[in-house]
Formats: sequence, structure tokens, C-alpha cells
Amino acid sequence: MSFPDHDTLSRHLAGVRYPCGRAELLRQATAAGAGDDVLGPLGALAAEARYDDLDGVWTALETNRSTSG
Repeated sequence: MSFPDHDTLSRHLAGVRYPCGRAELLRQATAAGAGDDVLGPLGALAAEARYDDLDGVWTALETNRSTSG
């Protein structure tokens, strides 16, 4: 699975109102025209988790990437 860089993630999640969960992240990223490189990793986040800010999302994505590969 490809993985977004921080700037790409930030651009596609610019409209997110934190704190939020995975569903809101996916909704916003989709509305912002994100591709599979953003939607795939976001979709792999835990459904029950909450994120306080973009850095929290980034940390979770990095953790998922390091444990899945």
C-alpha cells in the first residue's frame, strides 16, 4: 500500500474538525479528492480510535505502517 507524505495528508484533512474518528477523516479526505495513497492508510486506522489533531493521525498512520510491513 502506498503512503502519503505529511503535506499531502495535511492538505486532504484541512477541513477536519478535531477530535474525530476514522469515519470523519475518510469523509473529509474523500471530499478533498484524496486518492488511494491517502484513503487506504486512513481506512486501516482503528474504527473506535479518536484523533485530537493531525499529528495524532500522522502518528497512528506511522504506527500502522511500521507494524504492517
